[in-house]
Amino acid sequence: MSNHAQSYDSPIKSIYYLIAGVTVFSLQDVIIKWISGKYPVNEIVLIRSCFAIIPILFIAHLEGGVQLLRTTNLWGHIIRSFFMFCAYICFYLSLAALPLAETVSLFFSAPIFITILSAIFLGEKVEIRSWIAVLVGFLGVIIMLRPGFKMIDPAALLAILTAFLYAIASIITRRLGRTENGVSMAFYLTVTYIIFSTIFTIALNNIAVTQTIHPSLNFLLREWRLPSQGDLFLFTIIGLIAAAGFYFLSQAYRLAQPSSIASFEYIAVPLSVIWGYLFFKDILEFQSVAGMILIVASGLYIFGSTKGLTNKYMLSIFKTKIRR
Repeated sequence: MSNHAQSYDSPIKSIYYLIAGVTVFSLQDVIIKWISGKYPVNEIVLIRSCFAIIPILFIAHLEGGVQLLRTTNLWGHIIRSFFMFCAYICFYLSLAALPLAETVSLFFSAPIFITILSAIFLGEKVEIRSWIAVLVGFLGVIIMLRPGFKMIDPAALLAILTAFLYAIASIITRRLGRTENGVSMAFYLTVTYIIFSTIFTIALNNIAVTQTIHPSLNFLLREWRLPSQGDLFLFTIIGLIAAAGFYFLSQAYRLAQPSSIASFEYIAVPLSVIWGYLFFKDILEFQSVAGMILIVASGLYIFGSTKGLTNKYMLSIFKTKIRR
């Protein structure tokens, strides 16, 4: 049977792969939040990417060989990777200061921005009900930010910026997906993560925080330190998770129609609630829960819509995308 014939013949198996991918990535979030008080974010990104590159090369070998890494659009990879890198940094800076579930939920406002950007820049037609879903999602974001009740935490704005930057990267992913495969996108993404985090480290080399200002700012400006043996093990686990998560998600979207499985990504939200409580004793306020429900409902509708944007564009992103 050809690879094309096998692409959409195992929907149940693909759901298992998808749930596995989302689960391991949620555990990666836990580990990075756990060590965010010891190391700077750029050190974590750099070491994690170095550990991830070897498993990705191994996956490339299993999927068809190093020829899969050949590209005709190197600059497209670089530009996409830049936005993904910025989104990645913002996500974990936010994670250092906010409850795990709040950061993850605000990140899942990305489909809202993808809808808007695709309508503006790609000329995609969006049905009126999807625009209503966008408004509902923004209402959920506003409820979670709680303006007027207290000062908005800058970390929450970073989580929203993460969603916006991820949306831009998704637009680029859509174009790259026409000529590039998932393995090559993972490889070039990881390589550029190493390059960008190295440049980032050099730029911040002479800056250090000596007193507690804000957890996100401390995470950004903290001095490098040699990982302990136990923490080095966690860095290794993060790298393996990145490679395994990519493999699980790419398999999931290869084996089933994206429209039938994409909504299962939202299992990350209840998982973040569970992990947040178990590992960090996070107890969410009512406003946060209400906002999360609206954001998730908005995203699920956008994914589940059978008209306009969803089938033509949104779901094609999830067939080729690479998670943080």
